[in-house]
Amino acid sequence: MTKIEKHPAPEKLLRQITAETINGLGLGGPADHPTITTMETGAGLIAKAWNLPQETLQSSIDLIQRQKQNIRSGSGESVLPPDEDLESYDGPMIVELLWGLFETAVKLEDAPDRAAIHELAILMADSLSLDEWIEACGNGDGKN
Repeated sequence: MTKIEKHPAPEKLLRQITAETINGLGLGGPADHPTITTMETGAGLIAKAWNLPQETLQSSIDLIQRQKQNIRSGSGESVLPPDEDLESYDGPMIVELLWGLFETAVKLEDAPDRAAIHELAILMADSLSLDEWIEACGNGDGKN
């Protein structure tokens, strides 16, 4: 069984949300789609909650903006390295990401910020198919 990291590094969490935003754009999502906006907002809130350096957040923002520019120009080329482009998540990876988002929400002082991270966690669970993974694992009695 894969060990789930209960305290993923904030930088890793930010990279994951940045990559998912870029992947969403690359899969044809319009730049102003609510899911893209939710993920972009989440990136900023992750940096805020964990007091990440502005340069770290700016790097994520720049990558997202470059992907938007590629889409506007018709290039469609991803700004992510091939090994990070459309990365497939298994169940433990999804749970680790969600755990990190919930820890992030706890660190935020403002209720609207916490609600935005909660919305992002729900979006990630849905888009990464957490329910399908749970169903595939069965109910623990050996019968699926």
